[in-house]
Amino acid sequence: MTTAPAPFDPEQEFVTPPLYTLNLSAAQRCLLDWIERQGGLFRYITVPVEDAADDMDLAESTVYEALARLTAIGLLVRDEAGGYRINARYFFSANPDLRRLVAAALVDPPITPDARAAAPRKVGNTDSRRRRSIRSV
Repeated sequence: MTTAPAPFDPEQEFVTPPLYTLNLSAAQRCLLDWIERQGGLFRYITVPVEDAADDMDLAESTVYEALARLTAIGLLVRDEAGGYRINARYFFSANPDLRRLVAAALVDPPITPDARAAAPRKVGNTDSRRRRSIRSV
């Protein structure tokens, strides 16, 4: 006998420890923010350590250490090509309104076009008059 999977619950699925409990250093918080500002929230980005260190006024070794720690605890996800992305669970745990919106989208029924959607677009009276008028050049 198989049991049905439990319904998706964003309050359980997207739970992460609060950021303050992770004992992050200032450099690690700066790097997390830097990666977010560079677009690392939605896609994998390469982190040029020298440029990042210059932007944050840190030593390159500090940036390397921050990358290693953030990856080890799961705040950053690294792909095979060496790019980094912020863990989506962290993002959704920090934004509960978005978490609820995503949860609603996952349980709402799909939107299916009907016959009217396939029909030609209805043209309003003003648009039809514009199309019929012939203007001199």
